[in-house]
Amino acid sequence: MAKRLCKLNRHDINANLGDIHRLVSEPKFLCRSCSRSSSDKSTLCKPAAIPPISCQAKPAKEKLKCGLLLEGMTKEEITLEQATAPEALESEPNVVMMYEPESIDKKSLKRAKKALKKQDKMQKKLRKVIKKSQKLARKQSQLEQKYHHAEMVVSQQLEKMQPEQLH
Repeated sequence: MAKRLCKLNRHDINANLGDIHRLVSEPKFLCRSCSRSSSDKSTLCKPAAIPPISCQAKPAKEKLKCGLLLEGMTKEEITLEQATAPEALESEPNVVMMYEPESIDKKSLKRAKKALKKQDKMQKKLRKVIKKSQKLARKQSQLEQKYHHAEMVVSQQLEKMQPEQLH
C-alpha cells in the first residue's frame, strides 16, 4: 500500500482492507490533519506519536516531563499544570518545555516566507517600471535634441532663403 490512509478512496480501501486492519489494530501514531490512526508513520499525512497509556495515567507533575503528552497539550493546560506543580520544573532544569505546537511556528514561518516572496515580486515589478521610465526619458531627450537640431537647420535655411526672395 503506497498511499497514505488520508488519500485512499472506496475502491482502494476495499482492495487493501487486510493491510488497513493490520495498520489500525495497534495504532502508535495519529494524524494531526484528519485524526486517522496507524501503527506505521508513513501512512499518515501529518503523524504525531500517541503517548502510551502508562504515560497518560501519570500525575499532573509527571505529565510535564513527558514530551509526547506536552505535544498534545494546549497553552492553557500547560500553564494550569505548571501552577499545580511548580516544583516539578524547578527540580529538573534540563526539561525542555514546548509551549506552542510546531505547526504554529511552521504556519507563521510559511506566512512570512509568502509575504517576503510577494514583496520581492512587487520590488521586481517596480524595478522594471523604473527601468522602462528611464528608457522612455532617454528616448524623449534624444527626440527633443533631434527636434531642436531640425528646428535650427530649418531656421537657418529660412534665413538663407528670405534674403534671396526679397530681391
